[in-house]
Amino acid sequence: MIDPIRWMSIGDFARACRLTVKALRYYDREALLTPGRVDPHTGYRYYAPDQLATALRIGLLRRAGVSIAAIRSIVDDPVRGADVLAAERARIESEAERVLRSLALIGSLEELAATELPVRVRRIDDQVVLWREGSADADDLDRTVAASIEVLLAEAAALGVDTAAPVLGRYPVVLEGAVDFGVGIEVAADFGAGAVLMPGGHFAAVDFTGPASLLPVAYHSLFADLAARGVDAVGPVREYYLTDPAEVGAENMRTRVVHPVADLDGTLPTPPQ
Repeated sequence: MIDPIRWMSIGDFARACRLTVKALRYYDREALLTPGRVDPHTGYRYYAPDQLATALRIGLLRRAGVSIAAIRSIVDDPVRGADVLAAERARIESEAERVLRSLALIGSLEELAATELPVRVRRIDDQVVLWREGSADADDLDRTVAASIEVLLAEAAALGVDTAAPVLGRYPVVLEGAVDFGVGIEVAADFGAGAVLMPGGHFAAVDFTGPASLLPVAYHSLFADLAARGVDAVGPVREYYLTDPAEVGAENMRTRVVHPVADLDGTLPTPPQ
């Protein structure tokens, strides 16, 4: 009986679908795209022409960075393909954001390394703030804090609070594991429920202009200066967001990073000689 299918060797099939023979063998091992026929005597793999569309799809998805597990779900259940692709898109976008933050940091390191950010002592008065607390994994802290600030501002606006006031965040010195943080915005002294007193005092402060991903540069200047003066950085640390990145752009965002100091005369100890 004549086989009506025009079987393609693995080499011919690889050329037709713009994949390598190595990739086809890998997809076979992963049960993504198995040969239509394997010669029982030689072990040669053969593919049917109607498998080209599947091979092309797999290749494009892999080039887009879609995981093998997700591709398997798409191939096994095309109906769920849209949902799987949406989830993969969200994952890839998140990874791309992290890469862009890393690139921004690398691109600015040389310039910032030559820049000395001055550390000044500032007097901060007691403040009554609408305060919300949260917790996040250290690797996800920036995103979680940004979301918490959005919720805080929406709540503040609904309560009639002037949201033009600077938002502040409070964080521990060590960012490891689960990080507890708080965000707030100043309200009237008689605001009532939901407000807390944020104690004032003297603080060593560094002003920084740039995206949040580069804030470690400000922290380095602050902690290095405190260490040189024999002051232990034990926290908590506050960040005052002096501009809205939605209005000025992330690159022009101004943030003040402050750490409390015990000297009530408003001066820092002189570094030892």
